[in-house]
Amino acid sequence: MQTVDDFHATLGELIKRQRALTMPQRDFALRVGCSQRTLTRLEQGQPVNSETLFNALAVLGLLDDFIALADNKLRAAKHLPERKRQPDSETFDNDF
Repeated sequence: MQTVDDFHATLGELIKRQRALTMPQRDFALRVGCSQRTLTRLEQGQPVNSETLFNALAVLGLLDDFIALADNKLRAAKHLPERKRQPDSETFDNDF
């Protein structure tokens, strides 16, 4: 099973390779709306803000693929029960 760190590294490498085919890092950072340092961190597989990640994928034309994957996973999970909530009428004592 892939760890979160491995996933960050994989996405960073994918973004770096795709970006390098079309534009310099500085230009790409401007299009994504982040600093060049943030983009460097992303390409090195370090965690960044999810909005930055999604913007980078969108600029490269890769976001639709990830949305399709998430949609497929959601459809596959439809048969699973939803989270059970406690009834609103149930209260808890606040005496600690």
